[in-house]
Amino acid sequence: MDSIIPIVMSALEDIDNGKSLRNVLRFHVNQYNLDREEESTLYYYTNEIYRKLNWIDLFIKTSSSNFSLKKIKSDMRALLRIATHMLKVNNKPVDEVVTMLEPYYRSVAQMSFDTLLELIQSVTEENLFENREDLPSKYSLKYFTYTWIIRKFIKQWGVDFTEKVLQSLLESIPMYVRINTLKASFDEIVDNLATYEIKYTPVEIIPNLIRIDETPVPIPRLDEFKEGKLVIQQKASALVSLVLNPQLGEEILDMCASPGGKTSHIVAQAGTAKNILAVDLNKERVKILTDRLKLLGAEEVKILSADARTLKKTVKSTFDKILLDPPCSGSGTYSSRPDIKWRMKQRDLNWYIKLQNALLDEASKLLEVGGCIVYSTCSLFEDENHEIISQFLKNNSNFSLMLASPMIGIESNLLENKAQELYPHLHETEGFFIAKIQKEGN
Repeated sequence: MDSIIPIVMSALEDIDNGKSLRNVLRFHVNQYNLDREEESTLYYYTNEIYRKLNWIDLFIKTSSSNFSLKKIKSDMRALLRIATHMLKVNNKPVDEVVTMLEPYYRSVAQMSFDTLLELIQSVTEENLFENREDLPSKYSLKYFTYTWIIRKFIKQWGVDFTEKVLQSLLESIPMYVRINTLKASFDEIVDNLATYEIKYTPVEIIPNLIRIDETPVPIPRLDEFKEGKLVIQQKASALVSLVLNPQLGEEILDMCASPGGKTSHIVAQAGTAKNILAVDLNKERVKILTDRLKLLGAEEVKILSADARTLKKTVKSTFDKILLDPPCSGSGTYSSRPDIKWRMKQRDLNWYIKLQNALLDEASKLLEVGGCIVYSTCSLFEDENHEIISQFLKNNSNFSLMLASPMIGIESNLLENKAQELYPHLHETEGFFIAKIQKEGN
């Protein structure tokens, strides 16, 4: 454990400085050539600390008024979070935590490490809940989420359903992998999985998607993954391309395509990449998209670096089908990406909503009469989902809802039971929203 502590601290610092938890973990595993046990420890502490971040930080803040957690150096902030997790989650005694972590401690507010940890240990959970009178404030600590997010959820669903969703966002969801038929057959891959003693369950409604039930080898370490024959893709995400239902010969646009998982899935279903255009905004994301599509055998996809909000100025043709999976809050992914909920502010949500409206409006201008747009997000906020579609249909009488089939999730009664919503506790996947609209005339 001792040797992994500086690596965990480094990872927590990087995430604290705005880097993606997923990317940070991937970098540190590769950079330090971690063995299976070290990798597991790194994943455990980074994920669990960011899952419970407001709760952990409140223990530290309540323990002493001698310093501000925001103003101390980032390495010590990381170390105190590790120590607090050990004390309050792992129930380790103070002296054991001091022995383990003191070699990495630099004085905070001229306090010795054991004194500081004793102060943190003396704070009880009851102390944290003091002056939290209303339910959303209490749920904020119980389910480790910002109060404003909980208020929105309760307004949407009521208390009972909100509590089930919040609980599910603290639990791990299954891993799914899609067999990339551009580079391998289903039979070839499942035969290989058997040699690794990997246990899996096929997802019946989504061809070539399997749920990983048990694996002695991390999927990213398999040669099949490194060669692009396997794609880690959530069930809800893979469902989106099926709802789009791409066909051979159709002109298809993926408006916000990076990193390319859905784009490659569209190619696999359509049987060709020649009529597919993938767009993303900046050069860095386009490079990720380009490299990813090359790995996955979809390098013939036409790739464009452009602002999709003004795409009509650049792209003069129209499309039979458009996939719009716009940037969103990611509120349906808190179980696998716990860091993003602490970066999300209410004003950020308004920015996303404005962007989503602009992108959908632009998509409508690029669509052929008779064509369809599939709009999807990994958000649980109705503002980013139902309200976007409802407002668009109100403003565009030449568009109508289509059934977003195949229907795996809950039919949305706010949208004629034609859009669908997926929830972690009901569907064993990330929270997702999928709607399909058709252009009937100009």
